[in-house]
Amino acid sequence: MVMTIAAIYLLIAAANGIDWISREPAHKALTIIAWEAIYNGSACITNIVVCLVYARLRESAQTIWLVIAPLALCFIGGAVWVAMAHYIMVLLGLPGWIGVPMNLTSLVFQGGFASGTTLFLVSCVSFGVDYWRLAAEEREHAREAKALAHQAQLQMLRYQLNPHFLFNALNLIRGLIIEDPARSRRMVTELADFLRYSLDGRGGEGTVADELEAIENYLAIQRTRFEQHFDAVTSVDPAALAVSLPSFLIHPLVENAVKHGMKTSDLPLRIRIEITRQGETVLIRVSNTGRLIRAGAAAPESTGIGLNNISQRLALAFPDHHSFRLEEKDGWVTAEIELKLVAADRRA
Repeated sequence: MVMTIAAIYLLIAAANGIDWISREPAHKALTIIAWEAIYNGSACITNIVVCLVYARLRESAQTIWLVIAPLALCFIGGAVWVAMAHYIMVLLGLPGWIGVPMNLTSLVFQGGFASGTTLFLVSCVSFGVDYWRLAAEEREHAREAKALAHQAQLQMLRYQLNPHFLFNALNLIRGLIIEDPARSRRMVTELADFLRYSLDGRGGEGTVADELEAIENYLAIQRTRFEQHFDAVTSVDPAALAVSLPSFLIHPLVENAVKHGMKTSDLPLRIRIEITRQGETVLIRVSNTGRLIRAGAAAPESTGIGLNNISQRLALAFPDHHSFRLEEKDGWVTAEIELKLVAADRRA
């Protein structure tokens, strides 16, 4: 906004200066340049102050004041602008043929109305440019968010179609068909529901309840696979179930907990999923026994979205209203996401 206003008055000063110099004697050129610098410099400073004050009012003022404020601010600002320019010219001793005499009529008409109109028009242009820039940034963020969501969905699909995952799940089902037909049918349903979650085409948006349903199917498959070597507990605040969030945001944390926990933890592997809500704050915590595998260390192949993708999606969906931490303490590795729902409201 400041740069826009300064650029406008620089153009006005240049255009007026060229016009004046072309019509006046050459010896007046420096005086005209000084006049334009003082007059438009004063206008620039006044206009910036007017816009900043109005921008602050827009955050809290009632609608009626948002209509009255720009007119009042520009009228007062116009008078201040003319008075400021006049007294600076007097102080510098510029000739009297430049500027306007300082009296009530000049302040009201030349300042409040004429100069105030200029301030108002420049302010409109400045806010319009700012709005266009912010809208362009929002569109770019939306494109990035959509691309990341699509990337997350494709990566999740690759995970689901991973031969190791399908091999283990199908082998379990095959072994249970004769041994426990009812359990094998239940596991087929769990696997189908888990795969369907990534293929339902919701475009990257869901709720905590949707995510948990897919996670429970995933955990059920892992419980069947690892039996007594696997213990997973989920604790969810009912108030958090309807909260909207990007799809596949929680699942990769659970997936990493199982994948890395099985390699670094004493058995049975214990996993705790906790989701709580206090007011406008939602806390998502996924913990597992074991050790934290540092970046660059030898680690199993990646099969999920990845922590970097989670961080990027959080930054786009909840800009400046989230935190993401990963730490190891007392034999537990904990991934924690904190969301401020006001960010979700603004997105909506």
